[in-house]
Formats: sequence, structure tokens, C-alpha cells
Amino acid sequence: MAGKKVERDLAAFTAFYSESLNRLEKKTNAYNKSLRKEPNPIIRPFREDLADLNSGGKMLRGMLVNLGYRIAVRMNGDPNPDIGESDMLALAFEVFQTGVLVHDDIIDNAGTRRGKITIHRRYEHRLEVRETKMVAAGEKPGNLAKSVAICVGDLGIYYANRLIADSYADNPRLSELVRYFDDIVIQTIRGELLDVVLPYEIQDEKYSPDQKKKLLEKSIWDIYYLKTAGYSVIGPLHLGMILGGANEDQMKALDKVAEDIGIAYQIMDDILGIYADPEKLGKDVGSDITEFKQTILYMYVCAMKPEYEEELLKIYGKKRITDAELDEVQRIFRESGALDYAREMLGNCFGRAERRLARIKGMQAEDKAILRGFITYCKGRRK
Repeated sequence: MAGKKVERDLAAFTAFYSESLNRLEKKTNAYNKSLRKEPNPIIRPFREDLADLNSGGKMLRGMLVNLGYRIAVRMNGDPNPDIGESDMLALAFEVFQTGVLVHDDIIDNAGTRRGKITIHRRYEHRLEVRETKMVAAGEKPGNLAKSVAICVGDLGIYYANRLIADSYADNPRLSELVRYFDDIVIQTIRGELLDVVLPYEIQDEKYSPDQKKKLLEKSIWDIYYLKTAGYSVIGPLHLGMILGGANEDQMKALDKVAEDIGIAYQIMDDILGIYADPEKLGKDVGSDITEFKQTILYMYVCAMKPEYEEELLKIYGKKRITDAELDEVQRIFRESGALDYAREMLGNCFGRAERRLARIKGMQAEDKAILRGFITYCKGRRK
């Protein structure tokens, strides 16, 4: 019986996701056409780049905005809400995500995103093809391209804000929507900043070895909350609930469920980043190693099994690694217990999310089924 229930929940989620995706893709395509309209011919290619990158995503966050809206309206007595009312808010969140990803690609020096060339690499290539002369002494095309991409990413974030303001100008909860959206942006940037500087700042001699271990562990969980849970799950669901007229207690109850799902989502990412099938992952397995990514696996070794740390750091952070070196890191994480610890925390988060969801009062059974299906979907991720 349990297996049948899981299948029904997953089917409910898949159906809702497909409906949202179909609507959002159409509205995204229409919006992207407007992005490409720019009177200045020098600026136009960059808006076209942003529009191009703003298509082809999974739109999971946009779907969660739709779901949050549906949950809130149905909890407040309307059994058949028009989900399309939340589509422009969902679209705004997706545009925001695109802007953030442009910045993230600069930080990670990534070459591809959504199967396409990243914004900074596109402009660097244009400069090289045209043999553009740098006007400032010592300036490099790559640095100029990154400066341009920062501006393009900024455009995405502010276009998202403008979309909300324009689409819900007459909505009495507009102020609350904009404030909460800005909070998501701020929290995401805080998490990114912590992620970037953590391995450097933790070297400060003012910290004792024991303080460093505690600070590393705390910071990893803070990054998970700020950069993944808040931005990927809590934020979009909460925004949708605001638009749907939810009260504070309703939103707080769902926030707790969303936090556990979001943190589990990141733990799964960290495991897949080391152990996934390369053909399914969609990026290089081991890129977390070359980026010196602060993950639960890395944290466990450094904070809880320091006898493996020196061995790990011979490879972790190298710009290029061989298959043999990836195998060695996989072995270290297995033998140290880091992989088992990550899997335990993953199971704890998913289990807690399911228990908290079951305790929420007033949520329709069909909506709980969609959320349980989303949890099942997250558990089954292989990329």
C-alpha cells in the first residue's frame, strides 16, 4: 500500500509540475521577446544573451510559486483557484534566478549553463573573434567580459523586481511581496558571500583549532539555509502563499517543511557532485573538488575526522583532477564516514519534512499529496 501511495503522490506532483511548466514556458517566451527589444545597438546583444539564458531551465522554483499560491487560496476556502494569477510572480522568480546564475557562473568561472555558453564566456569570445583592442593598459578580455556579465546579472535581478511591481500594482499585498522578494535576494547574496570567503576567512589565526571546526560546521549549514533552502524552496513557496492571502501561521508551518526539503536538496547535490554518473549529472563529476566547494562531505572530514584531512587536501582544490584522483576523494569520503553522515542527514531532513507536512492543519489533502510527490521527486534526483 505504501508503494502505491508514493506512486499516487508522485503522479500528483508530476501533473501539477507539467501544467505549471507548460504555462510558464509560454509566458517566458513572450517575456524573452520583450527583453530582446533595445534601442541601443551596443546594449542589445547583452539583453539578447539574458533572454537566451532565461529559457531552458527546469522552472522548479516557478512551479513552487504556483504551488504556494494554490495551497494558500485553497486553505482559505476557494477549492478551484486560478493558478495563472501567480504566473507572473513565478516568472519573476525565474528571471531573478537567471540573474543570480550569471553572477554564480562568474564566481565559479563556469563555461556552460543550461547547456549553453555562459554570459561572460560569450562576450570574451566576441572580443577575441573581433580582435578588439583593450583600451586600458594591462586589461584582459576575460576581466572585461566578467565586468559585463556582472551588469547583465544585475539586469536580471532588477527586471524580476520590476515584473512583480508591474504585474501586481493593484494587489493589496504588493508591498509585502516586494519586501519578501528583496529579503530572498539579500539572503541569497549573504549565502553566496559566505560560500566564497569561508575557506579563506577560517584560516584566521584568531580562531583556535576547535573554534575553526565549530565555525566551519555552522557556516556549512548557514550556506545550505541561505543559498539553497531559502532561495530554492522556502522563498518561492512563501511568495506564492503571500499572493494567495495566507496568514503568518500558515506560512510559518510551510516554511519549516520547505527548509528541510531545501537543505536535503543541497545535500543530495553534494553527494551527486562526487558520486553521480557523469552522463546523468549534466556537469563534470568532481567539479566540487576543483572549485574547493564547501560541502557537508568536506566539512565532515575537516571537523570530525581530521586524520583524513591532509590526505584530502592533496587533491581537494586542484584546478584539474584525474579520474584516479576523483576515485581517491570518493574513497576518503567513504572510509572517513563522510558519505554515510551525509546520507544520514539527508534521510533526517526528508523524514522531518514529511512529518511536519503531515501535522499542518487546514491544508487540502490533494495539496499535501503534491508536496509529498515533490519530496519523492527530490529523493530520486540523479542530476
